[in-house]
Amino acid sequence: MADKKVLTRILVKGLILLFIVAVTAGGAAAYQGQKQSTADYAIDRYLTLLLENDSQRAWSLLDNSEGIELTEDEFFDAAEGKKYSIYASYKLKEPEKRRDNNGNEYADFHVQFYDAADELKAEEDFTLKKQSDRRFGIFDVWKVLGDHCLVRDFKITVPSGSTVYLNSAKADRSWITQSDSPAAEVYVVPRLLPGNISLTIRHPILESVNTVFDSSEGSLDYSTSMELKDSAEGECKEIGVSVLKKLLSASVKSQKDITDESLESCRKKAENFVRKQGNKLHAAGSTFVSMSVSAFAAEFGEPDYSGEDGDIRLEMKLSYHYRLKKDVTTQSEDQVNEDGTPVETVESVSDTGNSTGTFVMSYADGAWKVADLDLPVIG
Repeated sequence: MADKKVLTRILVKGLILLFIVAVTAGGAAAYQGQKQSTADYAIDRYLTLLLENDSQRAWSLLDNSEGIELTEDEFFDAAEGKKYSIYASYKLKEPEKRRDNNGNEYADFHVQFYDAADELKAEEDFTLKKQSDRRFGIFDVWKVLGDHCLVRDFKITVPSGSTVYLNSAKADRSWITQSDSPAAEVYVVPRLLPGNISLTIRHPILESVNTVFDSSEGSLDYSTSMELKDSAEGECKEIGVSVLKKLLSASVKSQKDITDESLESCRKKAENFVRKQGNKLHAAGSTFVSMSVSAFAAEFGEPDYSGEDGDIRLEMKLSYHYRLKKDVTTQSEDQVNEDGTPVETVESVSDTGNSTGTFVMSYADGAWKVADLDLPVIG
């Protein structure tokens, strides 16, 4: 009987002990679950994994529900591109809590990253979203929105009229914003993955750019660095030669009005040259016979992108060889005709030489025009 009572007491004590252990373990689990249900814990865990370069476990703490549909590989590349592992520590500011119109809860954290010498190296904003599913049906779960992985509003400045491709995809022209210069366009790319991005810039008159850039290293400016295409220089030379011939021809015919559209910006200068050249060709005492120009060579300056009208300007020096023929009439001082007038002699004279004129070419709206010119009178 005594043994039975002893056994009963032992059993009761054992049950009490098990109850105490269960309660204690449950309390510890409850405490741990409560601790892990906060946004502060989630961001601490996430940042620690990033600094430890453990992208695989950090990926499991990411929320892809806000339209930032990063694949696992993209996230790994983004984390590597952001170079979180070079930082030694971080500090968090008090989060800002908010709720959207659909009842979703968010916590916005501003994070400062420091190196081993405790020097501030970078700052970044992170947003956490409370998940609809709870852990064990009791504890809140917070996850990090993936948009922090992206480079936001990356600026690429290019000459106006350029076509831009990022990773072989054509950039949306709705991204273009106002530039300080009318000759340039600024693409503000809403989001890019950090790291290497391929860039192609094409322009009708400028050499294409084909390169790779690191999106984490700041904006790009190609507005004044693209070289002129050989074909564009050839077109300018062709226009210059054509204009020169037209103006010389007009001077021969003593035309007063110039109707060439490519000369609209410098019509008065063109007409002034025609008048002066015509006076030279039809000077008293000579009769114009013919004129030809040949052996054209062009020398180009650097493209100028600072025009107020948004055009691209290019100075071109056009050199050429000319040949003039005229009949010069001279009067004899010793011989006279029967009527007493001096005997006149007509001599055919050829005049050859080289000359150089300066054209300022302007490219706008897909066409070259002559913005300014300085042509010396020949002959």
